[in-house]
Amino acid sequence: MRFRVLGPLHVLRNDVPIPLGGMSRRAALGYLLLHTNDVVSTGQLLHALWGEEQPPTARKILQNAVSGLRRTLTAASGGTGSQVLLTHAPGYLLRADPSAVDLCEFRELARRGQSALALGRWDEADHQLRRALALWNGPALADLADGGYDWPELTALRNDRSTVLEDRMEAALAAGRHLGILGELEAVVSAEPLRERLCRQLMLALYRSGRQAEALGVYRRARAALVAELGLDPGPELQELERAILDHDPALLPSGGAPLRLTASAGSAPEPARTVADPPASLPAPREEPSADPGHREQKRVSVLFVRTETPAGVTAPEVVEQVLAEARAVVRDRARRAGGRALGQLGPLTLCVFGADRVREDDARRAVRAGGELAGHGTPGFRLRVAVATGEALVADGATDDEPPGVTGRLFQTGLDLLFAATPNTVRVCDMTRELCGERFGLVPATEASGGHDIAVARLDPPQAPDARTEPPFVHRDRELHQLAWWAREVRRSGRPHLVTVLGEAGIGKSRLVREFRRRLAEEGGPRCLVGAARGLAPEDPYVSLAEVVRSYTGVVDGDSEVGRDRGLREAVTGLTGPGRVADRLTEGLRRLLGRPEGQACRAVPSQGDDTVFAAWRGFVEELAAREPLVVVLEDLERADDALLAFAGGLVEAVGELPLLVMVTARPELADRPAYWAAGRRDTTVLALEPLPRPATHALLAALLPEPRDARAAELHATLAEKAGGNPLFAVEYARALAPRPGEDGPRPGARVPVPAVVHSVVSARIDTLPEAEKSLLYDASLFEGGFLDQELTALGDGDESRVRAGLEVLERRGFLRRCRRCPELSAVEYQFVHDLVAEVAYARLPHTVRADRHLRAARWLAGRPDRSPTLALHHCRRAVHHAAAARRPAGEVSGRAATLLLEAGQLARERGAAAAAEYYYQVAQEFSAVGRPQRLLQLRRPHEVKSPA
Repeated sequence: MRFRVLGPLHVLRNDVPIPLGGMSRRAALGYLLLHTNDVVSTGQLLHALWGEEQPPTARKILQNAVSGLRRTLTAASGGTGSQVLLTHAPGYLLRADPSAVDLCEFRELARRGQSALALGRWDEADHQLRRALALWNGPALADLADGGYDWPELTALRNDRSTVLEDRMEAALAAGRHLGILGELEAVVSAEPLRERLCRQLMLALYRSGRQAEALGVYRRARAALVAELGLDPGPELQELERAILDHDPALLPSGGAPLRLTASAGSAPEPARTVADPPASLPAPREEPSADPGHREQKRVSVLFVRTETPAGVTAPEVVEQVLAEARAVVRDRARRAGGRALGQLGPLTLCVFGADRVREDDARRAVRAGGELAGHGTPGFRLRVAVATGEALVADGATDDEPPGVTGRLFQTGLDLLFAATPNTVRVCDMTRELCGERFGLVPATEASGGHDIAVARLDPPQAPDARTEPPFVHRDRELHQLAWWAREVRRSGRPHLVTVLGEAGIGKSRLVREFRRRLAEEGGPRCLVGAARGLAPEDPYVSLAEVVRSYTGVVDGDSEVGRDRGLREAVTGLTGPGRVADRLTEGLRRLLGRPEGQACRAVPSQGDDTVFAAWRGFVEELAAREPLVVVLEDLERADDALLAFAGGLVEAVGELPLLVMVTARPELADRPAYWAAGRRDTTVLALEPLPRPATHALLAALLPEPRDARAAELHATLAEKAGGNPLFAVEYARALAPRPGEDGPRPGARVPVPAVVHSVVSARIDTLPEAEKSLLYDASLFEGGFLDQELTALGDGDESRVRAGLEVLERRGFLRRCRRCPELSAVEYQFVHDLVAEVAYARLPHTVRADRHLRAARWLAGRPDRSPTLALHHCRRAVHHAAAARRPAGEVSGRAATLLLEAGQLARERGAAAAAEYYYQVAQEFSAVGRPQRLLQLRRPHEVKSPA
């Protein structure tokens, strides 16, 4: 099934249009297709269909239209149409493969073409942009437009098509194909005479074709149209092109593959003929090396698992050694893959696996240690394994294919090798950072050798029980949420009806702590039985571990039980609920599969995803419990579950019928973006969103963790920690631990720097990796600016596509990374800032130094060309560029020379605009950079008033 938007609205099945029904259905579908894979609120749809004059029954008409569309799409897709048009709070979501929607395909081809154009690959750009334009079959949603629908999205689409057309003409001209596009250009300019870029391209194509008079005629017609319609003269670029044609400027001729540039480049001295009356149209761009793409090369904090295979002393034949090593490598890779790692490489008996290269998780270090512990305790007699884990910063480059390992480079490899060759049997030797990230979870034993690192015994790899209440920080500012949960527990008991409560909140916000306090409240009040299942399994193939933990917490079955003991405990518990018989046999068999652990496997065996037998057995088990007494079931961290489990959990309260069952689900906000998310205004569901703690509550939390401040500096440190924590309890606790007083000290060290704790860094970095690549790159660009920044600044740093930048900013704002500060109508821009400074700090740290240097120079160039921005901002970015170039060991003269050039050119531009003070400032600070490298070309640049007259 394919959707056609670029022309009349069509839904095709086997290239045959499907009847869609009346205008309301077509309009609703068309508007949803303009927002494919995005939630559209009901209010938006009502306004799109009827505007301000909505009939009284508008909402009912819309519901009927959506219902009719679902039936049509279901019939057309062979029964899967109900998964295409979803009800998703606060409205509807049309979910479709982007390759099946011509609008999505157009945008992707346009993006590829414009990227190729920016990189100077003219033929590729021309090809991709041609393909994008070929998808159009008339105006977008032409039949709806004829019916009176004139949405802003349709205007934006028309502008996007015109921009792509202009870009395609630019690529063709740069490639020397001016004759091939003349006819098309003449037709387009005749239809749209006010688009100056198209007029400029037609003039250039005519001039290169030997038709100089016609090129000047295009200019005259364009000027007449602009004066008549808008009362404006043509822009500077069009005027300059007319003068260049009259002067037969050689720069107008094809240059072997480059678009026309009439302004001075960084490789030549400023044009002495320029005057204040004839300023350059824009600040010329320097010839920069292509900057590294942060989507493919990032600086991440990863954990690497080092494993050394020791073969038995009697094994000497090379082919036997090869067989033993191959078997050991297979075991290592399998364990690492189960824990979420990826094989990195091998050399003889040494095997390496990396965690966090593809996607950072906050528990990467724990995953690596857990996998290493299983390997260190491996019981195969054919070989023995020594294991170490090192965590640290690394430059990560994605592999070309899924089978190709990523490129990972960093100092942690030397650290890991040193630890590996000092590792002892049945232990995992870890570095300091790995110990900081997971030592409390597993427990440490003293290292047996003075070779650095710490040992974690295999026997201590099982996670400890819930922390003792005396060691927990105080429970602050969550009384309202706790009261709501307790009320629902009482209401379920009173009414005998089930209910689902979803608790959403970012990592560290206090979801697990709220669950523990809720259980304590139930125990104190003699409330319902509460069973908790946490989806914290480290292995990706454990999607149903939360369901298994619920069963374990009731039956008392633990991992250490033998298979016979486990089956006996399970059968006794189930028989006690249902009595002996077929029902008990069915439930026992299904639950046995959920809890089973085949001999020889370290990871819990689980059923295949979407196994209805296991789901039915677990639901029957819960129903039997709830039929006996009111029951609370808590499923934690459900954002890690697969769609089958999410759909099962969301439909559980409807499936169990009239029973006193309260299902409580905790998850991170990204759960709301999943297709199987259930909270769509149903009466049996409630959503609690945990907001950040207010500043007084954060101060109260810190006061319980740190000694009371005794002077102004200590009080200032408390205030700094509260600000950095951003209302996140986990962050506050980790910052307090990092600055806790040392033995013999009275309080925290006020003069100490406040670094980002390793746990906090991992949580924030993992959250950044949940973003798509385009939005992640935009976040990296935003991290270059301190405080607020404009959407125009990010557009200048990227490919210049303003609409794409604004769409990405909307995603980042919706996901809670950025917030809109204010609108700047005088600049036609919007100012944003980071919701949390930690996100900016971690995002900036993930950019390689070379990328930071290039991005800072691009930011400086844009700022220097803006008369409304302070000159000191450009200077700041220049200094940061030189700093990071030095950190990457690039030649100082190269980056300093480029900085000096752009500052001198900015000074010239400021003087031509009449800003003498700004010009003088730019000339002065340019000396700071030119003194570092002083390339020969800079010696030829002088201030305008120092250039002697030819006379």
